Amino acid sequence: MEIAAFVMENNLLTSLFLTLTPLILLFITKKYFKTEKNLPPGPRPLPIIGNMHQMGSKPHVSTAMLAKEYGPLVSLRLGSKLLVVASSPEAAKEILKTQDRHLSGRNVPDALNLSKVDCHFVWAKDCNDHWKSLRTISRSEMFSSKAIEAESNLRHEKLVQMLNFLNTKQGQVVKIEEVVFTTLFNTLSNVLFSKDLLDLNDEHGTTHSIKFGLQKALENGMTPNVSDFFPILRGLDLQGLRRDSFKRLEEVASFTDAIIEERRARIASSANKEAVDVEEKDFLDRLLENNFTNTQINILVVVSFLQLAI
Repeated sequence: MEIAAFVMENNLLTSLFLTLTPLILLFITKKYFKTEKNLPPGPRPLPIIGNMHQMGSKPHVSTAMLAKEYGPLVSLRLGSKLLVVASSPEAAKEILKTQDRHLSGRNVPDALNLSKVDCHFVWAKDCNDHWKSLRTISRSEMFSSKAIEAESNLRHEKLVQMLNFLNTKQGQVVKIEEVVFTTLFNTLSNVLFSKDLLDLNDEHGTTHSIKFGLQKALENGMTPNVSDFFPILRGLDLQGLRRDSFKRLEEVASFTDAIIEERRARIASSANKEAVDVEEKDFLDRLLENNFTNTQINILVVVSFLQLAI
């Protein structure tokens, strides 16, 4: 009797599985691959994977071939994600210039979408108020004529420091790549914080660690990730890319936490906040004045430093 009951139970489970599987697949197909109106033409996507099988090892070549068949605007499905490819000067102008306000949002790769922090104010999906505030501060503090002139003097100073350092290392083996990275890193940190964060001598190997961490995080962001194609699986982080990126970028953020707290304490201890000369205020001061949180500042700094790893 026990054997018969076991067989019947397993047959019931098998039947239930065979019944539910098509329903689940149908639900996924309907939810993520439903036809939307007013989309450009494109090849019909397969269930689940969409058009991923048509990308190949050289997606730019594959999309160029598809454009010959479907026109300058092509709709594709990568997993459950909709992708519209523009491949003509006219289409590019329409997207990048005419419709820039509506299409200038940035998709955040899941590997760099650190759920513990709010990074969407940097990779804004739309032109929200916080993004506008950040753009205004950046334009006045980093890209104005006055700021560019001041940064020119800073770049010259850092270049002289690098050359003087190299002169002291004559006859010795020097990792030029890391010396240049340190110089660029400190130039940017001075624009942001008016302070060097790395040492050209690098006796503790910090420069290599920071540089490798930034490069690895950037590599994670560019790696094809199942979480990007199937957001329903995002919470699982199956490839571990988000966890790895968070661990590596935390090291960079640790440099700035103490600086931010020190600056906040200095501002709080000042009886008159205007005692700080306007000419001496840097980018960090402006962010704090505009009520940016420590987390937001750290993310902004990390994104800025990521550019050095390219």
